[in-house]
Amino acid sequence: MKKILLKSLSVFMAITLLASQNFSVYAGTSSSVTFDESVFSYDEELLFAELEGLNELDAYVEANEGVTFSDLENEGSLLIADINNSAAPMGMAEGEGEPPLGIPSFLWGCVFGVVGLLVVYIMTDNDKEEAKKALWGCVASTVVSVVLYMVLWGAWAASVDATY
Repeated sequence: MKKILLKSLSVFMAITLLASQNFSVYAGTSSSVTFDESVFSYDEELLFAELEGLNELDAYVEANEGVTFSDLENEGSLLIADINNSAAPMGMAEGEGEPPLGIPSFLWGCVFGVVGLLVVYIMTDNDKEEAKKALWGCVASTVVSVVLYMVLWGAWAASVDATY
């Protein structure tokens, strides 16, 4: 048991040493790197100018209760000329059978387990086919984890028996 711990500790320390050396190389300052700071600042006047169209649309909707996006679209209103009718905000799946954020549902279930299954089910608007793919990913991940655990536990048990 002592040999296994010492070997594991030495491997961990070697990986840590190599990783810290790798990070120290990239942490050094370089004069060839330049940053465009204008990317991180914003023009408040430009922002308000871009949002002016939404303010006009908001005022129109408040003045005319019961008006919908479809009504304005059928009228050919200029208030919605540059607005996309998307019912899938923040990268959610737009079409039927589309995986969330473009990541296959199997991987959501495989990598994130039950949480990934829940994310797929919610983001695809209760699409049972995508949820089933995520469930199979979750099952596959669980099976691989159990097999790996059993192999490692068996190897440990065999090494302990060999020392006695």
